[in-house]
Amino acid sequence: MNKFFTFLESKLLPPLNKVANTKVVRGIMNASLTAVPFTIVASIFLILNNLPQIFPFAASFFNNTILRFSGFYSLGNTMALGSIALYYSLAIGYYYVEEYRRDGEKELNSFSGAILSLFAFLMTIPSIVWQKGTATGVSVALQDNTGTVNGTALSNGWVTRFGGVGIFIAIVVGILAVQVYRFCINKNLSIKMPAGVPDGVSRSFASLIPLILVAFIMIILVGILGLMHTDLHALLSVPFGFVKHLTGSWLGMLVILLLIHLLWIVGVHGTAIIKNSFVNPILLVALTENVNGAHNIFAGDFINMWVFIGGAGGTLGLVLLMNFMSKSKQLRILGRTALLPAIFNINEPVIFGAPIVYNPYLMIPFLVNPLVTSSLTYFAIKIGLVGTVKSAIAWILPVGIGAWLGTNGSFAAVLLAFVNLAVSVVIYYPFFKLYDQKLLKEEQ
Repeated sequence: MNKFFTFLESKLLPPLNKVANTKVVRGIMNASLTAVPFTIVASIFLILNNLPQIFPFAASFFNNTILRFSGFYSLGNTMALGSIALYYSLAIGYYYVEEYRRDGEKELNSFSGAILSLFAFLMTIPSIVWQKGTATGVSVALQDNTGTVNGTALSNGWVTRFGGVGIFIAIVVGILAVQVYRFCINKNLSIKMPAGVPDGVSRSFASLIPLILVAFIMIILVGILGLMHTDLHALLSVPFGFVKHLTGSWLGMLVILLLIHLLWIVGVHGTAIIKNSFVNPILLVALTENVNGAHNIFAGDFINMWVFIGGAGGTLGLVLLMNFMSKSKQLRILGRTALLPAIFNINEPVIFGAPIVYNPYLMIPFLVNPLVTSSLTYFAIKIGLVGTVKSAIAWILPVGIGAWLGTNGSFAAVLLAFVNLAVSVVIYYPFFKLYDQKLLKEEQ
């Protein structure tokens, strides 16, 4: 066991920590967290539209009352989830610059980084190609408010690439724009105003040359790809699609969960390093596709709804055992203390109080339980017993409630969440029993 912990600390943790602490990954992680409230707000309005399916017995009532105002409140969904790439673009520019400012580059302005990032992203929206000796925007006839007009793809009357499909591009060109901005500022390629000029005016002129440079770089890039009858979105959709498919597979999902929990058992916040930094943008794209009719299994808040019941490792089952089955005073008191936080999926008291960290008794079920519950959920969705995730939820929602809201009112999803809770109790029980007996002997 000591060799195993040594392997984790010396081989797995250093490279993952190194990558997770790079400026670009921290910037992406913070941008991802910034986008979370927008997905939740969008889901609230999406749920309103699905009330007739959630409560079929009252469908007529909803159709004749609240749904008559759908044209108004659906704006909340369109401008939040349907424009999520815009918020990502602003956030990645802002937080990526913030990382450099923390590292000593104080002349950089985070807001300027955000605006340049958004500008670069907007330059990628139209699809411009070279036809008959002229640069022309691609056009596809509109059907059901979906098509392409002068290079701009529309879906239900809104710009398609503003939604989840644009997140990956927003991240890539945001990073590019920030690096161009840094180059200009660090090489003094900016217009500096004399002392006494208001800060707002100075900042606007300081970002003028970086803005021009970003514009020329994006025009050249768009032009080269247009000559090849493609664009940046189409070009990068291939590698992103491969990564998305890989992480969305059953095996890919298990690898992600295993890495998260291997880090936790050596005391490192695996959720922040793996899920928040690398996986969340992919899950968000999958969620937006599900909203539009796709069938991505590993999407949105899949993990929070069915796997992290009580927190990472699905430790609510362990906390229940501590409360009702423990004979040792230590675990019984800890169980009472940890119960309320565990109901809301906060489990640091258990991870560091039991502890699970470096504990050979509890680390095995902590690793195995998420793999089992996620697999049960994956195949339940795959064979159609449970619907896919269609709404974002707050991660603190208690077991069942998040599953119900996240699937727009599926009672099968709620039942599955409680089945997973029961499974976690069964998985934790033998290991808990051994550990409880050990502590009881020590207390005696």
